Amino acid sequence: MATKQEIQQCITDCTNTANMLRTATNAIPKAAIRDMTTFGAVHIEMCIRQCEHAAEHAQ
Repeated sequence: MATKQEIQQCITDCTNTANMLRTATNAIPKAAIRDMTTFGAVHIEMCIRQCEHAAEHAQ
């Protein structure tokens, strides 16, 4: 079972990844592709919220 510290490290890693994806998205010229990468970042951020909830309940 993951410890609270391990979950927090995963949250940090995912937050960094979402931020890097959003930064990379700004350099994409095609709107449709920007939308897809933005959706990817949003999906990662939704996962982060779920992990934060799990961390609250971890031992």
